[in-house]
Amino acid sequence: MKYTFSIWLFFFYFYCFLGWVWETCYVSVLKAKWVNRGFMKGPFLPIYGSGAIVVLIFTLPFRTNIGLVFIVGMVSATILEYVTGATMERLFHVRYWDYSKQPFNINGHICLSSSLAWGIFSVILTRYGHTPIEWLALHANSNLLEVIVFVLTAYLSIDMAASVRAAIDLKEILISLEESSEEFRRLEKHFEVVSAFYGGEIKERSEAGLRKINSAIGSGKEIYDKLGESRRNYKASLVEKINEIRGKRESNYMDSLLARNPQAVSKMHEEAFSKYIELAREEEDDRI
Repeated sequence: MKYTFSIWLFFFYFYCFLGWVWETCYVSVLKAKWVNRGFMKGPFLPIYGSGAIVVLIFTLPFRTNIGLVFIVGMVSATILEYVTGATMERLFHVRYWDYSKQPFNINGHICLSSSLAWGIFSVILTRYGHTPIEWLALHANSNLLEVIVFVLTAYLSIDMAASVRAAIDLKEILISLEESSEEFRRLEKHFEVVSAFYGGEIKERSEAGLRKINSAIGSGKEIYDKLGESRRNYKASLVEKINEIRGKRESNYMDSLLARNPQAVSKMHEEAFSKYIELAREEEDDRI
């Protein structure tokens, strides 16, 4: 059966919403608190909508063959999940879902249990779940359906644009914090080198040797004092830098994005990401 473009869009938005309901309920139960899941702020999860569309495209021609539906649906949706996850991490330097701790995972973007879930989902969707949604879309007033699709398209476009902007802003903060951390690590390395130089047994006794030792000790003390000051002010400088960047942007969008994705991680900027999360939690506690 052929669907119009508007019907395909309706299916996409419906399964985006259905995926949000499932994911939000599941994560909220795990966290024992309400979690509005998703990359977007509204009640839509595009990965589920995209997954449903991919599954339907590849499995509807043989929807009565459960085994084939399971395999094809599992493979197609898994490929989509991997490509989406890898692309988002490359663009935003953050993984908004991470399967690294799950067995049989590939780069943390997909894992065996997730793939099997996609296969089961494909069977349920193709054989049972899609039938009433299909009937609704085919029997709905075509003009009304197009209006609904148009409104949802406009809404999701605005929501997606704001979410992408927040993700890009967060990436810039992480890069900036990573550069500050790198400066601090270079300073520590200098301190270790100087300490190793004058901290061991010194055998030179000549006047030139003594001058060299005193110079090294003086440099070591200077670096030590500078390092100590940096250590004392390190967290404060990070907080100041974060707030400086956040002040120029809609920081509530970034905080909301991370709150919707409590399992998000950054393999590229682990230290900077943990510092940002720590600060965001401290600010939330202060508001409470």
